Amino acid sequence: MKRSDVIAAGLLLFPAFACLTLFNFLPVIRNVLLSFTSWNMVVGDPKFVGLNNYKELFTSQDFRNSVIVTVRYALMFVPLTIALGFLLASLLARKSAVNVLYRTIFFAPYVTSMVAMSAVFLFIYHPQYGTLNTLLKSLGIEPLQWLNSKKTALPSLVAMNCWKTTGFCAVVYLGALLNVSDELKEAAEIDGASRLQKLWLIEAPLVSPTTFMLVITVTIEAFKVFTQINVMTSGGPDSATTNMLTYMFVQAFEQFRVGYGGAVAVIMLLTVLIINFVQMAFEKYVNYDI
Repeated sequence: MKRSDVIAAGLLLFPAFACLTLFNFLPVIRNVLLSFTSWNMVVGDPKFVGLNNYKELFTSQDFRNSVIVTVRYALMFVPLTIALGFLLASLLARKSAVNVLYRTIFFAPYVTSMVAMSAVFLFIYHPQYGTLNTLLKSLGIEPLQWLNSKKTALPSLVAMNCWKTTGFCAVVYLGALLNVSDELKEAAEIDGASRLQKLWLIEAPLVSPTTFMLVITVTIEAFKVFTQINVMTSGGPDSATTNMLTYMFVQAFEQFRVGYGGAVAVIMLLTVLIINFVQMAFEKYVNYDI
């Protein structure tokens, strides 16, 4: 490679690398350093306290609860969103003029402001005037306290986020499904395969690289949930929806325990990295022959 090409490549990469360093790498390093300190952001400078924040973290019942909430959320959200996205994509992949409109409609929630969407779902879940409880009353069913009950608060948030993210998964799956050979589908039809058999035995294995990518992406998304919790439940009722990110925010920016909040953030980062490494171990089962 010519020296001029190397210089040109470096100049092209520099802006992106500079942005990553400034807005990603440096804040992470700064946060790791702060996690070993005690600081309230107002008075004095950060005071080094060693591993005290981490010791308190692993003995805190509130932190353990936030981990459980995060794991429960991810276990519900990830498989449900990916399954619905795949099924929706299989419907949208059919050749139809109206499907172009449907693709836009189903993708729209993904680019909608989470604050605006949370406000809409606050009305839908309203215990007295909400759409869901109005429907239940019309069917003679006792209304539910969707966001005020420990049993239904977290599933209600999962349902809302599934509605938002399913369209994204569907669009990604759609691109993969449209690349599946028509000859394979026609051969399956000749052999008498049903629509469900073609979907499960032919299309699903052939789009496994897309599934693999979405599992990683949606898992990370599950750990980043904050806005809807902050707007709709504030972590309640009784910490039933306080995930790790919400717990970190409360500790760092409401109780001004920046070092302790930084320790929570470090554990979150390590948790996501470990989960992603475990997921990468399953890449050998992915079929790239499409």
